[in-house]
Amino acid sequence: MKLRLLKLNNNNFSGTIPLAIGNLVVLQDTFDVSHNSLTGEIPSQLSKLVMLQSLNLSHNSLSGHLPSSLTYMTSLSTVDVSYNELDGPVPDSPAFRRAPAEWFVHNIHLCGVVRGLPPCFTLGTPTKDDRSKRHKVVVIAIIPSVVVFLLLFIFIGAFRKREKYTVPVDNNHNKEGAFCILNFVGRDVYKDIIEATEDFDVKYCIGSGAYGSVYRAELASGELLAVKKIHLPDTEGTCDEQPFQTEIQTLTQIRHRNIVKLYGFCFSPRCKFLVYEYMERGSLGSVLRSETAAELDWVNRLSIVKDVARALFYMHHDCTPPIVHRDVTSNNILLDSEFKACVSDFGIARLLNPDSSNWTMLAGTRGYLAPELAYTMRVTTQCDVYSFGVVTLELLMGEYGEVLISILSSSPVNDSFVKDVLDRRLPVPEGQVADEVVTVLSLALRSVDNHPESRPTMKQVSDKLCVVRTPPPSLPSIDALKFSDLMTVEI
Repeated sequence: MKLRLLKLNNNNFSGTIPLAIGNLVVLQDTFDVSHNSLTGEIPSQLSKLVMLQSLNLSHNSLSGHLPSSLTYMTSLSTVDVSYNELDGPVPDSPAFRRAPAEWFVHNIHLCGVVRGLPPCFTLGTPTKDDRSKRHKVVVIAIIPSVVVFLLLFIFIGAFRKREKYTVPVDNNHNKEGAFCILNFVGRDVYKDIIEATEDFDVKYCIGSGAYGSVYRAELASGELLAVKKIHLPDTEGTCDEQPFQTEIQTLTQIRHRNIVKLYGFCFSPRCKFLVYEYMERGSLGSVLRSETAAELDWVNRLSIVKDVARALFYMHHDCTPPIVHRDVTSNNILLDSEFKACVSDFGIARLLNPDSSNWTMLAGTRGYLAPELAYTMRVTTQCDVYSFGVVTLELLMGEYGEVLISILSSSPVNDSFVKDVLDRRLPVPEGQVADEVVTVLSLALRSVDNHPESRPTMKQVSDKLCVVRTPPPSLPSIDALKFSDLMTVEI
């Protein structure tokens, strides 16, 4: 039940895909059964794998429609069903809309939202049987959607009125409450976390900030968790719970492979904490400041930039309404053992209301805040773009130093050589890696433009990062490249 990855590809398995695969709710990285001899329809139960990032069913003999319930798999970044016998519409979700046509080729009659596939209405006039089937599919698809929205409405209403909520009483503690998001049982996990951290002993603390302290909790089952315990006032009084509420409301609505996963939370007069997936290497900022920063080579650093860009692209362009993080910093980007990056700390995130001016009090981390916030106090997605640019420059330079401050303050740096400001703990990049570094640096410089309208959107940034481009021949090699060269050439 704790499998995170399942690869059964390149065998000679026959029969249908077992329905019980849908019970592997912790499956996160990959489910791959490609290059087998599987038949039958794709089970709708796969939609329960909401954490899954990569689904590969290609090179089999699967038939029928792609289940519309696959739209619930919000973490999907790749889905390959090519070389099967599938027909009908492709589910309408961000993962499918962004997918290349190659992932759907060599089927019978797939159609729909994927660029390169024909629109469904061009495949011929539907027969009476087809219309009947489609009517049933629509009804089947609507029912779970209505149920989900009703449950979500009930949850939000209950959460907003939680002060009136009567939570279970434990004999040894005050009242406590916990909400289960994955397969955890609230009361059991509460007790396990208290035991694993010896009631939040300082020796388990792995980080602290103004809002709360983070603890490493290894449960008796071997499960590793990160637990953020919210700072409560030392004296009687009210604690600002808005960041606590915001983080819960935001992270229970979104799921992406590059956004830290919220497993659950606890609120009570005694303590309040949030439970996340554990990221082994901690924050990007701490890694850059450590003696092991050289392990973070150029390939890993470029990969981190792409991870953060994907997360912000998802928040800005695939969420309705768009979500602005407002505190994108190197300390709020967490790394796992393989240097995969996840954006964390959504305590001051904002949902952009299209019917509002989205004014706000100044909040965030000094040095990463977009300059226009000082005089407009208006939150836009371009505020995150600026912070992304600062983090990217910090990542390439290895620190938040004087050169970076000069770039952000528009002080003259045009005559500086690029190689002289790159992190000197690493060798100067070469070949294709050097080309990518130049492209990323150019994007970062445009992202920290003082004028928000001159910055690229995260969609434009993400699109450029998806394709490795060779810099124009007019640019000198990275050994002779100056910042002035990057300011004048569009990459």
